[in-house]
Amino acid sequence: MSQRVSDPAAAIQYFLQRVDIPSLDACWTWKLSVGGPGYGQLFWDKKVQTAHRFAYKLFKGDPAGKQVNHRCGNRRCCNPAHLYAGTQLQNFQDMLSHGTHVPPPLKRGSEVGTSKLTEEQAAQIKQGLAQGMTGVELARRFNVSVSTISLIRRGIRWAHISTPPRQHSSMH
Repeated sequence: MSQRVSDPAAAIQYFLQRVDIPSLDACWTWKLSVGGPGYGQLFWDKKVQTAHRFAYKLFKGDPAGKQVNHRCGNRRCCNPAHLYAGTQLQNFQDMLSHGTHVPPPLKRGSEVGTSKLTEEQAAQIKQGLAQGMTGVELARRFNVSVSTISLIRRGIRWAHISTPPRQHSSMH
């Protein structure tokens, strides 16, 4: 049988001193340091590790290249009964079912780091298109590619910028 962690007796003692165990069925909450994503973290075997992964290895063994997921949805939980070796897809499905998935904020327009245009410039391009300017003219004027102008024309880029009404010449 392969050793789960180096010096298991010391590891179990170390672990039990740092986790709150209200009952065997409840979440075992990590009491100390928590990393940016909200997972408990510890220093063992000369490296920082997540507490739940450490608990899994301590009580269940090596997760064999898989990530360690929570059945309970509590990132600070270290109860081995709440942990399983799984995939990123399973973890995502768990987060959806637990209600713990927080999608990243939607960025659009000039908030996108690679954007060369501002909202005002995109509105000017849409105005130019409505007035009959060509994509080549607008691309030169705003120092962007013709394909960028085409994407704006088709509403694929900068769709959140309202298109001005097309101006018609009136005959009296």
